[in-house]
Amino acid sequence: MSKLFAQIVFFLACPAIVINAYADSISNSIVRNKDIELCVKKNGSIDSECLSSVSKKTENELNQEYQNKLKEISSYDYSQWWMGQKKQREEMKESFIRSQTLWDKYREEYCKSASTGGEGVDGYSLIVLSCQTNMAIRRIEEIKMVHPDLSDG
Repeated sequence: MSKLFAQIVFFLACPAIVINAYADSISNSIVRNKDIELCVKKNGSIDSECLSSVSKKTENELNQEYQNKLKEISSYDYSQWWMGQKKQREEMKESFIRSQTLWDKYREEYCKSASTGGEGVDGYSLIVLSCQTNMAIRRIEEIKMVHPDLSDG
């Protein structure tokens, strides 16, 4: 009897596990963003002012983090590096600037790729904006992990 009970429980639990896994995968989608979804839910339609606010906030945070890190790199005492030279610090700075330019292009192309399935549908711009916002949030975290003094990381 207990074996039959275990089989029934397993049979009934499997769909719930699959549904929960599917729901988790949706919430972890690069083309879904909770703040953007809240803007839409708040008004029941596309609220340009709210969406613009979310986008500006994230882009401002990204730009601020980038500028802070650029300042940190530019003013870092390169003599702290083994046989450190000013040239090394300048190369790090130039590389960091280049990486951000390349990242901007990468984000644009990545979000085009990630949102292609939604082209032509109502709300396509929300899909793209969600991707761009999520990528910016991730980039902020990446920038925070760059440390001129490797012992800081």
